[in-house]
Amino acid sequence: MLKYITAALLTLALFTSFAIADTHRDLTFSGFARVVGGQLSTSEASYANYDNSWSFSEDSLIALQADYAINSQFSISAQGILHTGADRDSGLDWLYLTYQPSSSWQFNVGRLRLPVLKYSDVIDVGFSYPWLNAPEQVYSRRLFYSGYEGLNVRHKTQFKNVGLEIEGYWGDFDGELFSGQDAFDVDINDIYGAVLSLTYDGFHFRSSFMRVTEVVDNSVLIDQLVEGLTSAGFEELAAKFRLDDGVSVYEFGAGYTSLDWFVSAELMSVDSDLDVLSGIKSYYLTLGRYYNSLLFHATISRSRQDENSIENTIPLGVSPLLDLLSTSVDSINALFPTDDLDSLTFGVRWDYSTSLAFKTEVSFLKGKEDKTSLFYVPPTNADFDRRASLYQVGVEWVF
Repeated sequence: MLKYITAALLTLALFTSFAIADTHRDLTFSGFARVVGGQLSTSEASYANYDNSWSFSEDSLIALQADYAINSQFSISAQGILHTGADRDSGLDWLYLTYQPSSSWQFNVGRLRLPVLKYSDVIDVGFSYPWLNAPEQVYSRRLFYSGYEGLNVRHKTQFKNVGLEIEGYWGDFDGELFSGQDAFDVDINDIYGAVLSLTYDGFHFRSSFMRVTEVVDNSVLIDQLVEGLTSAGFEELAAKFRLDDGVSVYEFGAGYTSLDWFVSAELMSVDSDLDVLSGIKSYYLTLGRYYNSLLFHATISRSRQDENSIENTIPLGVSPLLDLLSTSVDSINALFPTDDLDSLTFGVRWDYSTSLAFKTEVSFLKGKEDKTSLFYVPPTNADFDRRASLYQVGVEWVF
């Protein structure tokens, strides 16, 4: 419902804004691009869609943004993006109207980005962060850090050398949640959250909260399983597979930046009534050192998740129908992630100019053999020890 209200408000605001527009209108264009290649050290699994052959298609992209200043208070922003990765849809990434009555207040309505994490708004703009890819344990697409349709309000203020920014948002999300190689089509209703950011000299602190009141699963496969379990009298087991409850996400970040070095960290925690999204705790810690136009950095990352495997209570050998239902439970259960993973990443960034950067890095990955650990492991390689190295090179460009 909210997406229709948002569309109506956006349309009304556009017509109203054009009616009061200044004679001199300003249209500007900007954009960014990245070419990223990577190779995994093993042939037994894939990680972030990389396998043991070099590929430049997983994270490479190009985007163009248009900003149209209707008058001194109203503007329109639109961004189109072309992805080469199979998991990302190309097209209109965002489209929103901005009303900025003063330098302290800003109101946005339309298709926006969820500001859950520090780099959520700019996750596709690799030039804005040190790595080639933000730590997978925190920024994985298993959670909905993409766009939403709704409202956003920001307020900025300054107390001497302390900067304060408060942000609130509300909206809906229709799209896909990913688990390994599998995607679940969901409607996520009534997303709301808040972000508090503080800066003091070179220090920065950030805390955010996001609540999803309802997740509606549109997956035919899961719907059929739930219906079969319910018909067979396994109501309690069926309830565990229903993606129709709420999710809460908490984030805290802190860091310090100087002319010579920086340190930055983020911690994320997910609490949910959904067994498949419960008890997720992830963090990363990054340390970097600048030498002229070079940046050397190291990052440790970790993710842990409570045991979320759903116990199969269907007895075997009673009837062929129950045996089939039990097999289906095991198959669907295997799709849900158990992403315990530690990683250590070393990287170098060279800023050739103020708009062009070259990067290279290596990540050493160590998961648990009985977990998915953010790897996709084919059934034929079930003995894979969840250890590998990921090598990456890339070019980042803003224009």
